[in-house]
Amino acid sequence: MSSGRDYSDYLPEDALRDVLDAEREERERRRRRRLPYPTSRDIVEAVVEASRLFAGHPDEFPEFVLEILQRRGFYVGFVTVKRIWRVYEELVRRGVISDTLGVVY
Repeated sequence: MSSGRDYSDYLPEDALRDVLDAEREERERRRRRRLPYPTSRDIVEAVVEASRLFAGHPDEFPEFVLEILQRRGFYVGFVTVKRIWRVYEELVRRGVISDTLGVVY
């Protein structure tokens, strides 16, 4: 092969387009970043928002908080139900939110 020539001289146009599309998709896949983990502050903000909006059984509250965090673009795989309840209880005890779910004694 002489210098200055590329594969476009030898490949059919549709095959070349497929190869270029596959290379572009691979570059985009590598460029995608992982979702960030929520900070404690992010969890507090989500619990405060959820306590204002949530109307349902207390067992469903942690799932609602996780949905809020996911909508905000966070990875919630390591956020536990226990952590959400601990944050909720602390916010109620400090007077930041009222105990709308009636679970804090």
